[in-house]
Amino acid sequence: MEIRRTANAGVLLTLDDTEILLDGVCQEVKPYLTTPMAERDKLSFKWPDGVFFTHFHEDHCDPAFADAYFKKTGRPVYGTSQIPGAIHSDNAVRVGNIRLTAVATRHMGHYGKTTEHRSYVIEGSKRLWFLGDASPLELKKLASFPRPDVLLVPYPYVSTPPALKLLEDLLPCKIVLLHLPEKAFDPDGVWQTAAPGIEQLKAYLYVPQMGEKLNF
Repeated sequence: MEIRRTANAGVLLTLDDTEILLDGVCQEVKPYLTTPMAERDKLSFKWPDGVFFTHFHEDHCDPAFADAYFKKTGRPVYGTSQIPGAIHSDNAVRVGNIRLTAVATRHMGHYGKTTEHRSYVIEGSKRLWFLGDASPLELKKLASFPRPDVLLVPYPYVSTPPALKLLEDLLPCKIVLLHLPEKAFDPDGVWQTAAPGIEQLKAYLYVPQMGEKLNF
C-alpha cells in the first residue's frame, strides 16, 4: 500500500492495484498548501480509478478538477450534495479491488452547522479510515467498522488531550497527519500547537511533505 500526499489534506492511495484520490486536489487557502501543478499533471496524465471528496471547502476540493476527471474518464466523482456533479451516498461502493463506505460525519467547529461532510472507510487487503475535517468525536461513529491499519486525520486530532486519547485508543494503527501548513509560513502557530501530540505519538505517526510517498 502506498500513500502519496497530493494536497493540503488529501492523498493518492494505491491499494490492491487500485488508485483512489481522497481530497487529493485542492485550491489555495493560505496558509494551507494548494495542490502543486506537478501533482496535477501526474494525476491528469494517469487518472486515478476513483475520486472522493469529504466536503466542498476549497482547501479540500477543486470542482474544476472533478469536472475534468468526469469528462475525461466518464467515471463518477463521489462527495456531498454541495459539490456540483458529485454522487453523494452513505452506501458502500466498490472501485477496482477496494470497497469504500461513506459515513456522514460532522465537520469540526462552527462549520458543522452548515457543511455537509463525509468520512470514508476503505477496505481491501488493508483497512483505512479517512476523516477529512470530521470532529475527533466522530471517530465513535466508525466504531462498528473493523479497526483501521492506517488512520488519516487533520492536525487538530493531535492538538488536545481528549483528541489524543481517542487516537491512542486505536493504536497500534499507523497515523498519517495532514492539513499542516509549511513550517516557515504558519501564522496561526499550528505546528507549535500540534508539536506535543506529534512527539507523544511519534512511534506511530507520519507527517508527509507534499509529494512524499509512504509505504505500509
